[in-house]
Amino acid sequence: MTRYKIVPGRCELAAQASSSLHPIRAEASELAGEIDVELADGVLDPTAPTGARIELATAALHSGNPLLDREIQGRLDARRYPRVAAWVREVTGPTDGAYDVHGELTLRHVTRPVTARATLVSGDRRFLEVNGAFTLDVRDFQLDPPKLLGLRVHPEVAVTVRIVAERS
Repeated sequence: MTRYKIVPGRCELAAQASSSLHPIRAEASELAGEIDVELADGVLDPTAPTGARIELATAALHSGNPLLDREIQGRLDARRYPRVAAWVREVTGPTDGAYDVHGELTLRHVTRPVTARATLVSGDRRFLEVNGAFTLDVRDFQLDPPKLLGLRVHPEVAVTVRIVAERS
């Protein structure tokens, strides 16, 4: 198994929710953690164990709107819970070029199982790039969707991620 360390600043995470008025999007690039994977000719070896730990500093999530950023940081209780963490426990596939990634997500000290679809964009002896997507319901993490000045935010959040990691 080969360990790759996630390169902060080269990654992208976007969380998009819909509302009664317009879409709401927040982004971050400061992901951290590591990925343990075995590659054979640039392809994931499905017979080898695979895992990952991925973290995001809650304060790094920004929408570009200061009012919305305060609301996001308040809802996530960023001071009390400064990190969102995910663990990959199993990867299956590929099916139609994508893998099913099974793991857990901890948000505000609440841990829930998640499944994402991911593609291995590139992998070699030095770098690994993975794109993934999943949807979560904030109510599963004991969060109420915000209501701001008549704006109602729906509880489902679509999360996309691009992870770039360098071999340790």
